[in-house]
Amino acid sequence: MPKTLFLVCGEPSGEAYAVRVARAFRSRFPGVPMEGIGSALLASEGVKLLRDYGDISVIGVTEALRRLPAIRAILSAVTERVSRPDIGAVLLVDFPDFNFRVGMTAARRGIPVVYYIPPQVWAWRPGRAKTLARFTKGAVVLFPFEVEFLRASGVNAVFAGHPILEEIAPFVDAPPDPERFGIPPGKRGVGLLPGSRPGEVAAHLPILLAAARLLLQRFPDLHFALPVARPSLREAISREVATSELPVALVDDGRQLLFRGLEAAMAVSGTVTLELALLGTPAVIVYRTSWLSYQVARRLAKVDCVGLPNIASGEKFLTELIQDDCTPERIAAAAGEILSDPELRSRLRAKGLALRDMLRGPGPTEAVVSMLGKEAAGAWE
Repeated sequence: MPKTLFLVCGEPSGEAYAVRVARAFRSRFPGVPMEGIGSALLASEGVKLLRDYGDISVIGVTEALRRLPAIRAILSAVTERVSRPDIGAVLLVDFPDFNFRVGMTAARRGIPVVYYIPPQVWAWRPGRAKTLARFTKGAVVLFPFEVEFLRASGVNAVFAGHPILEEIAPFVDAPPDPERFGIPPGKRGVGLLPGSRPGEVAAHLPILLAAARLLLQRFPDLHFALPVARPSLREAISREVATSELPVALVDDGRQLLFRGLEAAMAVSGTVTLELALLGTPAVIVYRTSWLSYQVARRLAKVDCVGLPNIASGEKFLTELIQDDCTPERIAAAAGEILSDPELRSRLRAKGLALRDMLRGPGPTEAVVSMLGKEAAGAWE
């Protein structure tokens, strides 16, 4: 009787990668039950959900404190489940503060733990690398430079390419089709990306809409597009956009194809900024959180930039407007430079596209499944 694979992801970007792993794992090990933490997307791949991650997907210290009872309840349920003998292995995807506790519990019970997208210990809290080595059998990382850093602390780290390249593969050469997404002929599309969590949207959407208003005064030929990261966010976003009376098209599906037809974007720091860069859309990267969360992050950070395209390239080629700099005026000014200068747009686009070669590899999804097969040998029979 095969044992169960337990997967844990806590947000849409990580879940998109977990879905691909679940699909590939099922193909290689048919009949092996899968359970985990995710949303309907992961459930659609045959993963039995112990809980939805909606209650634990938070940003910053203050939001985490407010949701602490729900987080503790779900953590307790997960750690109890992964402690049972019918669990063959645990796959953790990103989401480190929660997943470290799950991983350490499973490892103490002798259950193999594989980490896909471990925390950016090279950027902040480097001491976590040794902790990672203690409770994981292996880790599949996003960037090639992470391998040496993690191996120095004893982590069995592997780079097999960035999973975002698997996600965008069908769209890299697709002809742009802005009209499909509600951008009228003759208008230039500009993306508004306020984040994938409720707290992020609440913090950033009003600022991005205010920046859009300033841009529209300067460039009347603009039309904005806002990809809705998950259905549960749509109502709040739609309400805010409607009151702004700006020309904004809400996009529920096909954001990668949308990105191919955008002139520029204003995007909250996260995976989507790398997606934009790899699809050739120059972006202004923004982020604002609570004062306490920002102070904590600033003191722990070991890098001088937060945008993934900038980190991956080793060059701060995209403008970052963080915390006090994240104002409508500064965002509009930075986006205005991109929109008014074709040569600048071309340079930024070229730097983004150059990241494709840097992040290419044999395939991270298969690397994860192979690691699960090797490190939990016998569990799937």
